[in-house]
Amino acid sequence: MNMKIIYKFIFISLFIIVPFSSSYAQNISMEYPRVMSSVRAMGMGNAFFGVSDDKWAAFYNPAGLARNKMHWQLDLIPIAVGINNNMLNTGQNVLNGGFNSNNMANTIDNLLGTYNSIAPVNSYMAFTYKNWSFGFFANANINLLTYNNINPTVAAKVRGDTGAVFTYAHSFLEDESLHFGASIYGLYRIGYQGSYNVVNSTNIDTNAIIKDALNNAGWGVFLSAGVMYELPWLRKVLNPRVGLSLNDVGFQTMKSYNRIDPSLNLSFAISPNWKFISSNIVIDFNDILFTNGNDQSFGKRVNIGAEIGFWNRLFLRTGFHQGYWTAGAGFDIWLLRFNYAYYTEELGAYAGQIPDERHVFEIVLGWDMMQDKKN
Repeated sequence: MNMKIIYKFIFISLFIIVPFSSSYAQNISMEYPRVMSSVRAMGMGNAFFGVSDDKWAAFYNPAGLARNKMHWQLDLIPIAVGINNNMLNTGQNVLNGGFNSNNMANTIDNLLGTYNSIAPVNSYMAFTYKNWSFGFFANANINLLTYNNINPTVAAKVRGDTGAVFTYAHSFLEDESLHFGASIYGLYRIGYQGSYNVVNSTNIDTNAIIKDALNNAGWGVFLSAGVMYELPWLRKVLNPRVGLSLNDVGFQTMKSYNRIDPSLNLSFAISPNWKFISSNIVIDFNDILFTNGNDQSFGKRVNIGAEIGFWNRLFLRTGFHQGYWTAGAGFDIWLLRFNYAYYTEELGAYAGQIPDERHVFEIVLGWDMMQDKKN
């Protein structure tokens, strides 16, 4: 099927809904840009560059895949959906009061000056075998902001990605303490930004919207590479390590706000383990050269996280993402894996300016086999 037809259907559906549903992001939103985000990682404050021991290594530190504990894993039907607190309240108010003009007017009045978002919405199907992984991904972010007391206006910012990714990692030295990895991915990205008030929201030109979105769309091919070294001190007890990764370097045809910038990321981690209990404690410094994004806030680039697992089936997570507390949980039972994360995304130019509280749920149907079971 022609991709333009698919995207046209998506954008027509979206902008029929947007003017009546609620509101969120704006042209000046400074959310830290990411191609794909792991729900597991977000529960840990997105401090994941020092772990990266699953398929998500492709978008964090590819070297971490060498530490993967699975002999093989197939994620056949993975779906993750995120939503912020304002959107939850908006949806409840609309459902309780109906779509009549009085309720919609009251809803918009209550939304003035607030953000609403459905982000991220993603799917990442992948097959992972020992030190390599291959998959297909899709990701969407819908951000709305309502402003202007005199003439209430909705600013909309929408972005969608589809692509494929391959990751390979290998361990070196006699004790296999040095890990190298690389990932390559290609994607097609489409995006749109626009504002709608009470007058023009009743006469939306969807053809103009689609034309503008396609004019700013494009494709790209990107490479990420990383190294991770397990330090010799107390290795059997704490497994301390340091990691460095260079992400998202490549060629792209995207324009303006759709472009993807490279980043250099540094991480420190320890992983104490006791029989049936596993753990990770991580601190990440993202984009240490300040090349990614549109601000120079150091606080937005520091993440701290922790994870504890029981029997490698039940997991609890917590951390600090951009200075805000996060929490998460997950379980893995036979064909079903579930993850939840609560976190706050900074939409302003510095940590603490415009916090946006979000909840994200992930369900994965698939199969896996632990390495120690392969014999």
